[in-house]
Amino acid sequence: MKRNLLNQMKKEWRDNVWLVIELAVVCLAIWGLSVIVYVQGKGLFIPRGFNPENVYSISLKKVPSGSPNYIDLGENAGAAYRSDFLELLRRLRENPNVEAVATHWGAIPYNYNYDGRQLALIDGQDSILYFGNTRYGSPDIVNVLQLNSLTGKSRKDLYEMLQRGELLIGNNPNYEESGRNPRDLIGKKVILGGDTSRIYRVGDVIEQVRRTDFEPGWAGGYIVPLVGGDESWGSVAVRVKPGKGMQFKEDFKSNADLRKLRNVYFSDLKSLTDIRESCQRSVEVDIRMKIIIMIFLVLTIFLGLLGSFWFRIQQRISEIAIRKVCGAKRREIFARIITEGLILLLGAIVVVGCIVWPFIGTFENMLFEKWTIFLAAEAFTVLIVAIGIIISLWYPARKAMQIEPAVAIKSE
Repeated sequence: MKRNLLNQMKKEWRDNVWLVIELAVVCLAIWGLSVIVYVQGKGLFIPRGFNPENVYSISLKKVPSGSPNYIDLGENAGAAYRSDFLELLRRLRENPNVEAVATHWGAIPYNYNYDGRQLALIDGQDSILYFGNTRYGSPDIVNVLQLNSLTGKSRKDLYEMLQRGELLIGNNPNYEESGRNPRDLIGKKVILGGDTSRIYRVGDVIEQVRRTDFEPGWAGGYIVPLVGGDESWGSVAVRVKPGKGMQFKEDFKSNADLRKLRNVYFSDLKSLTDIRESCQRSVEVDIRMKIIIMIFLVLTIFLGLLGSFWFRIQQRISEIAIRKVCGAKRREIFARIITEGLILLLGAIVVVGCIVWPFIGTFENMLFEKWTIFLAAEAFTVLIVAIGIIISLWYPARKAMQIEPAVAIKSE
């Protein structure tokens, strides 16, 4: 029967070539969309490395000298600025709704911080440099973001490491793929970005703090400590106690002493969840649109295949009837029809593979993905299209076999 099927398909090669081309275009579209959706959305299944709930961002600002509210402090303006800022931080920490307060620069996620630097050992040789996103934060940034150690250290331990001026580094997929382990850097002396004026010691490895929920985190990251005088600059991040968000916002709005002291004041109070929603809205819309396009494409394919295969089977009603009269079982007829459709799909996959796989190295570099992801997406595409073909063939074939042989071959 297989030989007869192949001979029959060879005789109908013109129609089959067009079907193979149609299936190849469909497979190429679904394959590409599935890879793109996976790359954009896989970050949702990776640990964030922080907890955005109950966290608020506050901007630090100065009253301009030309403002009528400006207080002239003379030569003490610089020292007063620092002391006033630290006093406002103290008031924030004493608020009954507040759990932790930290100063930072670029440490809060959802801000697309592009300050990236390379970490290099100074007490050893390593040809593979650790690259990461740089985040500056006072020791309390550990408690505000609720950072997690990958070596079992507590947040108190992480806090004390930053207090001592040590770096916290995140796990780095690129570094690990090069055969290195970030944990081997713990305790080593390093410099950042080639700056030899300041030497750091690596304290611990933490879960990578990604810039967004969708970012896969292909690089690493550092928490650079702001201690001593460095702690008196940057923005402010506040973690409020669970269920106390509304009370804190009311206090911040109504209590001027919590917001302003002479020429220094806080403004732009925003929750990290609101910042996340604003930052990721375009990405979420883009992913939803691609998923809708894929679903629409699959449905369109299903209807197109149903129409094409219905027409083909209608032309073979008499052939099916003759096979039934000659003793062929329904299962055998079904198997023959579905096998023909799957052979056409196999031909389409071969065509698509010849087009895509020679350039797979370029796609790997573009998307920072391994070839196994493209292979998995191809398998997913084959499965989806195969299911569509089986359904498209099963229904018209079932209808054709319900026709009595005498009626089916009457015209013959």
